[in-house]
Amino acid sequence: MKKKAIVLWLINLLIFANLQAQVTCTATAPAKVGINQTFQYNVKINQKATPTTGKTMGAFSIVGGPSQSYSSSTSIINGQVSSSTEYTYTYVLQPTKLGQQTIPGATFTVNGKSTTANSVSIVVTQENQQTQQSGRRSNPFSFFDEPAPTRSNAATDVFLKAYASTTTPYEGQEVIITHKIYLGSGIYDYQITKNNLPSQADLWSYTLGDTKSPAKQSVETINGKKYNVYEIRTTAVFPQKSGEIIITPLEFEGIATISSGFWASQKEIKVKSNSVKLQVKPLPTNGKPDNFSGLVGNFTIKSSLTKSSLTTNDATDLLVTISGSGNLQHVENLNFAFPTDFDVADPTLVDKINTLGKSVSGSRSFDYVIIPRAAGKFIIPGTSFSYFDLKTHTYKTLTTEPFTIEVEKGADGNNTSNSTLQKDIQVLDKDIRYIKDDPNAFAPKTGALFGTPIYLILLFTPFLLVILFFIILRKYINSRKDVAQLRNRRANKVATKRLKKAHKLLLTNKKEEFYIEISRALWGYVSDKYHIPQSELSMDTVRAKLEGKNVDNENIERLINTLNECEFARFAPNNNEELMNHLYNLSIDYITIIEKK
Repeated sequence: MKKKAIVLWLINLLIFANLQAQVTCTATAPAKVGINQTFQYNVKINQKATPTTGKTMGAFSIVGGPSQSYSSSTSIINGQVSSSTEYTYTYVLQPTKLGQQTIPGATFTVNGKSTTANSVSIVVTQENQQTQQSGRRSNPFSFFDEPAPTRSNAATDVFLKAYASTTTPYEGQEVIITHKIYLGSGIYDYQITKNNLPSQADLWSYTLGDTKSPAKQSVETINGKKYNVYEIRTTAVFPQKSGEIIITPLEFEGIATISSGFWASQKEIKVKSNSVKLQVKPLPTNGKPDNFSGLVGNFTIKSSLTKSSLTTNDATDLLVTISGSGNLQHVENLNFAFPTDFDVADPTLVDKINTLGKSVSGSRSFDYVIIPRAAGKFIIPGTSFSYFDLKTHTYKTLTTEPFTIEVEKGADGNNTSNSTLQKDIQVLDKDIRYIKDDPNAFAPKTGALFGTPIYLILLFTPFLLVILFFIILRKYINSRKDVAQLRNRRANKVATKRLKKAHKLLLTNKKEEFYIEISRALWGYVSDKYHIPQSELSMDTVRAKLEGKNVDNENIERLINTLNECEFARFAPNNNEELMNHLYNLSIDYITIIEKK
């Protein structure tokens, strides 16, 4: 009986494994869309996949995505436990031709094998289908350039609208996206039960304001009708590339409480905002400094030294703080030309970012721990920091003051500066010539040691040690001067440090800080590993930059897919701990594979 049960268990296991090996890939899209209308194209796959589709799908341009979400379920039937997982990849498409068109199936890689979704036929019309569905009713948002937001129940009179502080920003400039909900006079309360947040891979974003505080309320009159308006979401976004960027609509479902005389009723609502289109301008090349940080805004810099007089092997701290309004976390490091007799650790970063106001502001501090190894008077030259000023539309450069450090010989007597070593060699050289001029002064009493192998070893060992010391010292100095080689060596160390911080944020479920730290770890690793300034890296340029560095295509694709998943995860509707764990492991796997090569 026991053997029979084992056989049945093995058969069930083989059947389950066979079902898991079968990949199903199904695509869906609306039947009709307008020529100027964007829409969602969804692909559902029963296994984890990697998108490999290009920038177009036949007569349709990909303007967003793919964003990823997933769901899982477990059931028990006749004592048998079965589970299933479904992944949904959502693209935002826009047609380029009128008439009957076909969306070719999107392609994916599953377990190293390529799979393709079914094709979808779609009719592209001259008019937007949203406008046709709304009929001839008056449109309270007719003064906007974009199509009116949809509303599922006209009786509830609920609308959602997205505003941008500017639609033509510079690359790296802060743009404030505000989502407002409009409630008609008969609605005095609402409750959100489910939402689908906007997504876009080419933006660095921060949520502004206190999410626990009540929404800011106002009253607006549109086409002669009053609406109670609530600001339900305010986000600061920073474009990471030039060109067109489309922020997908915010969608949510909820319950509205409607008043009618003495009676009140509740109705389900489902609303969707308009999308936001940004035409991002590239930063001007005229007057662009070589040390441009990539920051856009208004900033100041301040530096200080804890001690300017100390002894050898003692420590002092050089603290540099950049303050202002903008994406301060974009600045990764400052370039100081420290004396070669100083041991300087990688700086400790301290962020004080304020997102409670109407924009992102605060400071980022760099704390360098300096340990001098030789006595003398040393000068640490000032370093410069450049940014693009939005008020004057010009580049500005800020420079820190130079610092002078007086170092005295410590109590341990350790003083190994280059000049001291050279003096010791000169004295030794004179001593040797003096011995040769007067051989009798060094003649042994017995003569037994003179001319023996031990005598020769003892005679020439000091010379060999001095030569060896200078070879090692020269290699050390050259390695410190080679900034690119130094950055390459520390790439894994810095990335590991940031991933450890991301893991702590994961354990405390601090989602936004977690995604920011993961993104910094990946971008910083690529910048250090391949000697590419971070200001020159973006989702558009990363492929060209790495191909120029002769990085193989497999690792380029792995990086781009990892970065895409990182960005999309920040806005995924099912943003949970499992997704954060997946992204954390994906980042570790990428860095581990590169370091093994």
